[in-house]
Amino acid sequence: MGPCRHTHLRCRSVPLDTRAVDVDAPAVRIDVGVLGPVSTRVDGQLVSIPGARARALLVALACAPGHSRSVGALLDDVWPDAPPRAPKNALQTQVSRLRAVLPPNTLVSSPAGYRLVLTPEQLDLTCAETRVGQARGHLASGNVDAALDLVGQARALWRGEPASDLPEGTVGDDLKARADAASDALDAIEIEALLGLRDFERALAPARRVAARDALDERAAADLMRCLHGLGRSNEALAVFAELRENLADRLGTDPSPMLVDLNAEILSASVPRTPVAVGLRAAPNVLIGRERDIAAIESLMTRARVTTIVGPGGSGKTRLAHEIGSRASSSVPVVLVELASLRRGQDVVAAISGTLGLSETDLKIGGIGGGRVRTAGERLREALSGRAVVLILDNCEHLIDDVAEIVDELIGASASLTVLATSRSPMSITSESAYPLPPLVAGGIDSPAAQLFVSRARAVRPAASFDPIEVDRLCRTLDGLPLAIELAAARVRTLTVADINARLEHRFALLRSTDRTRPVRHRTLHAVIEWSWNLLEPPQQRTLARLCRFPAGFTVDAAERVAGFAGVDDVADALDGLVNQSLLTVVDENEHVRYHMLETVREFGEEQLREDEAAEVGARLLGWGTAVARTAVAGFRTPDQVSVIRMLEADHDNLVDVLRHAVDDERWSQAYTVFAALAFFWSLRGAHTEVLNWAPRMSDAPAVVNVDDDSLVLAHVVLLAHVGRGGQIRDAARIRTRLRRSLRARSGVEPGLRFVAEVLVGRTDGRGLPRRLAYAVRADEPARRCAARMVRAGLAENFGYLHLAARDADVAYALAVDRGDTWAAASASQSLGSIHGQSGRADLAVSHYARAADLLWRLHSFDESAQMRGFAGAALIADGRIAEGRTLIDDVAAMSVDGESSISSDADQQDQRLASITATRAEADLAEGNIESGLALYRRSTEIAGFSADVPTDPYLTLLAAASVAAHVLHGAAGRIADTVVVLTEVALRRLGTNEFRDLPQLGSVACAVGSFDVHSGRDPGRGVELLALSVKVHARHDYSTMRPQLHLDAARRVLGDAVVDDQVARVAKTTRTEALEGILELLRS
Repeated sequence: MGPCRHTHLRCRSVPLDTRAVDVDAPAVRIDVGVLGPVSTRVDGQLVSIPGARARALLVALACAPGHSRSVGALLDDVWPDAPPRAPKNALQTQVSRLRAVLPPNTLVSSPAGYRLVLTPEQLDLTCAETRVGQARGHLASGNVDAALDLVGQARALWRGEPASDLPEGTVGDDLKARADAASDALDAIEIEALLGLRDFERALAPARRVAARDALDERAAADLMRCLHGLGRSNEALAVFAELRENLADRLGTDPSPMLVDLNAEILSASVPRTPVAVGLRAAPNVLIGRERDIAAIESLMTRARVTTIVGPGGSGKTRLAHEIGSRASSSVPVVLVELASLRRGQDVVAAISGTLGLSETDLKIGGIGGGRVRTAGERLREALSGRAVVLILDNCEHLIDDVAEIVDELIGASASLTVLATSRSPMSITSESAYPLPPLVAGGIDSPAAQLFVSRARAVRPAASFDPIEVDRLCRTLDGLPLAIELAAARVRTLTVADINARLEHRFALLRSTDRTRPVRHRTLHAVIEWSWNLLEPPQQRTLARLCRFPAGFTVDAAERVAGFAGVDDVADALDGLVNQSLLTVVDENEHVRYHMLETVREFGEEQLREDEAAEVGARLLGWGTAVARTAVAGFRTPDQVSVIRMLEADHDNLVDVLRHAVDDERWSQAYTVFAALAFFWSLRGAHTEVLNWAPRMSDAPAVVNVDDDSLVLAHVVLLAHVGRGGQIRDAARIRTRLRRSLRARSGVEPGLRFVAEVLVGRTDGRGLPRRLAYAVRADEPARRCAARMVRAGLAENFGYLHLAARDADVAYALAVDRGDTWAAASASQSLGSIHGQSGRADLAVSHYARAADLLWRLHSFDESAQMRGFAGAALIADGRIAEGRTLIDDVAAMSVDGESSISSDADQQDQRLASITATRAEADLAEGNIESGLALYRRSTEIAGFSADVPTDPYLTLLAAASVAAHVLHGAAGRIADTVVVLTEVALRRLGTNEFRDLPQLGSVACAVGSFDVHSGRDPGRGVELLALSVKVHARHDYSTMRPQLHLDAARRVLGDAVVDDQVARVAKTTRTEALEGILELLRS
């Protein structure tokens, strides 16, 4: 048991400070209320939510604001007894009801589920919990009036009994538990504050209320006894003790704790309750920032564990936190803090603790005088700490950890009332211990704790300084959120800007030095902080750390053994355990594997310690490890293990990039091609095409390589050719195509699906060669080859306007991909089906296929691509007339784009394209609802965002987007505003769609429809315009957006030119073939 079992038994005097305190308590505007009837703000008033299911859903989300809850979890919460018949539809109905009454953009969805975007001040429960934390802080610092003011603010948030209007289940139970916990905490703070002020009259009512809740609550009984005794009603106070003693004996068979017995004796003797002792604690030099959650967690841990150790690397703030917790506890229990950093021998620990307590050669106890018999130091200490509640804080134990562990174990065994709090870079590893790993301060934005610490300390040395939020955030991230490093950097603001400091952090050990003479010597430089831990390591641990510093993104135990397991390191796993114990490594569970991570500061120190004679061996081993990982990844890309392979590459991405960079620099081309193949496919999957293009010159200029496995060599060339060819680099593409053709002739072991794709890339796309190749491949024995062939043939059929055939092949490809467990191919087939149905006007089918593609891509952690598919689904919903659903989905996609989910994200151009797509879909929604000016403005904005221009290579989607914008303006009588876009659209279409290498009839048809409609309505060339419109129907023009439907434009042309002119042209074009129609469109666009 920890201190909370005993701390309430002392009269908790607080430092009396009744000065006027400015409590930052602006008027609170609650938007969602759960402390009473579940409500939301409507027209300035909190209004109850109708429907028990909707209320349960809101509470389930509100209890985790800002965090996504999965659909499955929400279904369990809202329908705890049995799921509804159509679970997802039922949940979506409740979500729609909530969105109708919540503030805009408050309830958002993502592939991970749903979440409420609320600040703590917008939800009454979290607002109350925030006030609890603030009140505790004021109480600990002696601002009693401020604490009581905050208690009053928090209590005012209750409007009734929480959970009373919720159905039975865990949602209501959890809400009630949290609300009760907050209410109990407010009672405890109020009672402590009033007792500290000796305001027994006001403290009596809450003290009685708390005592009535639990007849066995010793803390509540003690508080009530103090109140009654302070009011002169000592007999009633004694009666409370007698009743508690009887209840404990009857129901638990125990006696009251020693402290309560002492309080009873003090009341009997009419003595004043004694003030607890605080020995060794230092007053806080400044405000502690960003550790509220850690304090609460450690205090909670201390209620359950006899020994709690705050574990963390040097400079993480363990000592400061221990002093803070000790100060908070000292108002109600004796606290003794002993600093061990200066000790050098284990036998000195007992003497240091005894000296801090003031023990002499005779027996002494805190608050009393013992007998006088000389005993051993250990015996005197054990007896001094026995019999009374004491919190013993041992600071900086790591260099004497074995001795400290033995002493603490003996002291804990000798006294049931002793609680120990320790700080150390390694745990004691005794059975009574609970370790609390102290995390770095969170860094992420100017409002993050790390940034707040930097700004606060920097302003202390240069009050007039201004700070660039981006530079501050960059600095805090670079320094790993380590408080000491941040404070040392802040001290340099005296003479440097934040940008200057960032520029010099490459040499952080030289830069980050302190001139503060009050700091311990081991904390005056960042280097000394790490060196202190280094010197505590065994030689194998030191060698392991130095060798593993070459991993920039963490590592698994297998990777560590491969790289560090040589010459002096026989047991890498044991060395890792030692490094974790010294807080030089952290352990994280990722994708069902344990990974070790090293702070960047520790990595830099390790680089210094890596012996020159070992560096080459470490580099060679790291290269071997990276090559093996890449080869495993390439082998697993087209297997059921694909998802786990992608997760593995995601975890080791930065490590593999570093391996690739060194392999290229050292001209180790076999290894470079192997690693590049895995990374290139991974980048393609994530939409990070710029990464491929950035490496393309170095990889394509490399000499021919032999010692590379078949799949890696061909995959590397395939990805290079696909990217270089798309970028218009003709000579580079020709050179890569030649290499790929030679590789296919020389390599017989290439995976069948990959070989087929490669053969298509190096073959001719015209004539009979490709159709014959496809005809054989779709009947091949290998499922992978059949799947790839179906996908290629579906794409070609789509480009030629044979949408029925394209859909059939894509359906078969999807089924083959699912059977093979190829998630990426299944996602690609689903995306293709969404596109096929979208452009043919089957928006309802497009929605389901795009949604399926989004889910599959999310499994692969292709978050950006998944968001794009959801955006396309939103556009299809609007095209299907389901405007509200489409708007909601698009809003969610926009929120996902802002939040960012992936560490390896798609290119900036693709992100702009996605934003342009979102904007265009919102334009369609506005137009459908009659908001014409807004819709057209959004369409123009979408082409601006996308950077649609004749000067740069254009993605096919951007051509489609521009055509949709032109079509929308023409239909709504605003052709004059879009004339410049028409010129660019025509030029781009001729350059991209008018060549033999790339002809996409439906897309060319969408351009013909837009330009032709413009010609008719602007009067530029009505004859050419109506012919282009008729031809667009013949080639099955895409109409993914409603305003692109050719029939709408033909009807509009009839109103301008008359039915006869339009019908005559349509009839004439109907007699042509698709090829003739294609040539006709190109000829008209050139005219």
